[in-house]
Amino acid sequence: MLAQNVKKSMATTSPKAFLIDLDGTLYFKNEPYPKAVQTVRYLRQEGYQIRFLTNITAKTPKMLYRQMCDMGFDVREREIFNASYACLLYLRSQPRARCYFMVDDAVKAYFQEIPTDCNSPDFVVVGDYGHRFDYNSLNRAFRLLMRGAELIALQKSPYWISPEGMFLDYGAFSALLEYASNKTAALMGKPSELFFKIALDDLQLSPSEVVVVGDDIATDILGAERMGLRSVLVRTGKFQPNQVARSTVKPTWEVDSISSLLQMF
Repeated sequence: MLAQNVKKSMATTSPKAFLIDLDGTLYFKNEPYPKAVQTVRYLRQEGYQIRFLTNITAKTPKMLYRQMCDMGFDVREREIFNASYACLLYLRSQPRARCYFMVDDAVKAYFQEIPTDCNSPDFVVVGDYGHRFDYNSLNRAFRLLMRGAELIALQKSPYWISPEGMFLDYGAFSALLEYASNKTAALMGKPSELFFKIALDDLQLSPSEVVVVGDDIATDILGAERMGLRSVLVRTGKFQPNQVARSTVKPTWEVDSISSLLQMF
């Protein structure tokens, strides 16, 4: 009955595109959620445009494309937007910007066109640095910020979920550097308006024509709300009932999983 009512409510405001999160929404532990592959295929068959928006930065868009293809998803590389891509576009807009990158080696190669500077950079870029986040590396970044560099955070998620449980995400380390340096990081990934605007510009659609689908109230749904986009919160991945109940951010719809879209649209 819920799906029928939702579908009926959409009849006069049908979207033209979807911005869909990846890990926790379409798959987990490199395994697609039930009917997730079929849902993406169905949306394509119905004529909707799709873009995949993710805060995953340990992998480049090309690496994510290959991963999704291996899982059976019908996806094009040009449809995948991650925070690293948003950051690259941002840095291209900063003439002669020099950066100190705290990112995975594969992702650092992705930024190869951007000049690096380990002593007096214009920006300190904080991304997925793995086990290299320690006192020495954070203190080095802190000193660069105090010398005049500005801080860029690829994303600000406080934690992430793996098969082994919950882990601190690098948003926590970005917050540490913000506090110590008294500087506010420029945010590249969700929920930044910059990130969603990149996708909307690529689609050439207005916010009223696009729906965001994700599992995280603090990134997917908050970003959608800020941009005036409708949103679908799925009860998979990072979804936590208590967190949603406490949040002032509310999705347009809340559903069990990505496969609910088969009945909604």
